[in-house]
Amino acid sequence: MVRLGSPQVRPSRLAATFLGCFLIATFLLQWWQRATYPVELWLTLILLIGIATVGLIADETQTPCAYLCAMLLGISCSFFAVEHATHQPSPATVDWFARGQTVILHGTIADEPDRRPPAIRYTLNASLLAASGSIAWKSVNGRVLVTDPIGWPERSYGDQVTARGRLTLPGTINGFRYDRYLSIADIRAVMTRAHIETLKEGGGNPFFKTLFRLKQRFEARLNRLFPEPHASLAAGLLTGSRRGIPQHLSDSFMQSGLTHIVAISGFNITIVIALLSGLLFWIPVTWRLLPATIAIIAFTVFVGASASVVRAAIMGILGLFAISTGRRVNVRLAILWTAFFMLMWNPTHLWYDGSFQLSFAAVIGLSEFSPLLKPALTRLPNLLGIREALEATIAAQLSAMPLGILLFGNLSLISPLANVLVAPAIPVAMLLCALAALTSYLMFPLGQLLAYGGWIVLQWIIWIAEWCARIPFSSLHLENVSVVIILAYYAALITAIVGVVDNFAG
Repeated sequence: MVRLGSPQVRPSRLAATFLGCFLIATFLLQWWQRATYPVELWLTLILLIGIATVGLIADETQTPCAYLCAMLLGISCSFFAVEHATHQPSPATVDWFARGQTVILHGTIADEPDRRPPAIRYTLNASLLAASGSIAWKSVNGRVLVTDPIGWPERSYGDQVTARGRLTLPGTINGFRYDRYLSIADIRAVMTRAHIETLKEGGGNPFFKTLFRLKQRFEARLNRLFPEPHASLAAGLLTGSRRGIPQHLSDSFMQSGLTHIVAISGFNITIVIALLSGLLFWIPVTWRLLPATIAIIAFTVFVGASASVVRAAIMGILGLFAISTGRRVNVRLAILWTAFFMLMWNPTHLWYDGSFQLSFAAVIGLSEFSPLLKPALTRLPNLLGIREALEATIAAQLSAMPLGILLFGNLSLISPLANVLVAPAIPVAMLLCALAALTSYLMFPLGQLLAYGGWIVLQWIIWIAEWCARIPFSSLHLENVSVVIILAYYAALITAIVGVVDNFAG
């Protein structure tokens, strides 16, 4: 029998084989999504795994059998995840009735309201449906994005409501596949200009309800302490909310390559972990894992639990586990395992979620390219972390830039400079804004004093974004870039990196 610790079979290589086959199969299955795959397929996979297992037990020199088992298990997990996530409309699902007719829905608000003044969007978990003017209710299930154009009175997470309006399927908006975007959140139908009535308040999960209420009050406090657009920028840094940022400032962030700073990501999670480490200094290292993990999970839910945040949270918890146990974490495997768990839960992230794709591309760039860039940047001064910011920016851009061009058709040429100037200010802005908001509950004048300092740092970030965006040719608008060119770029990049690594090894 093969010993996993033997020279023939390394557990890390087996894991990489399993995870790699899972990712490749999941990516390819976006073109063959089935709510139920043929029984013959499952029987074939089980038979092949059985044969490989018998070969594995029979002769310990047959290491290919171990890798074959890993490959087949990875592919099987991929089929299971896609089958579990694929939606099939039926008379029991709400999208079956999304034909542009006016209906009445009864359901529960299943997520935090999306406030876009004057309108508010609610994610409604529908349970009953009736045609307009009918008293016959039908039992249904499924999520609907319901838009209240008036936005008043405002409903909350967990409220039971009725919504009356035209129920339609989401379509394509200016080339953007809105239906695919909503499917990430399992939303299958939309109702615009809905008339909403509250039936019962106060439902929902108490934990989520409390967090959403705290988030709403926290953002309201930021609005009281800061003018616009500084309040919206502070909310973006601390809670991931970008709804109040003016369009012209959003354009400046995009042109200067700074859009990522107003989306909660691994950088923000890293800052949270650093603050937790400082607050828990009096606890032994091995005991910090549980409270730190709980705090990270709460923060993840607090800011909306987007794919990039969940990814960063999982990797942050893995890092904390490595520190508390004294075990070294294989970064590549940590990235792959994080992707595995997220895609087992929802494989549509890999297919349709641009933020998920860019986030993982950037993390891979940081893990693979940063060590190679470090020797070339040693002569640069590291004042206020400038060298590290430039190193991280270039590493992330090398891997994420082509994908960003493919997704958004925009290339920022000024991004490295903008990130170097802004990156050192981000943790300062987060700390001052958070302290200002929290302190203001105890002593509002002191909170205002801290807010003045936060305003200065936020103004610096805004000024850099607008200044970089005004520089001629700071960004290029690239449309219809061929996928072949992008693949050729990645192939050339991988070849170059392998060559550099071989030279170092030699």
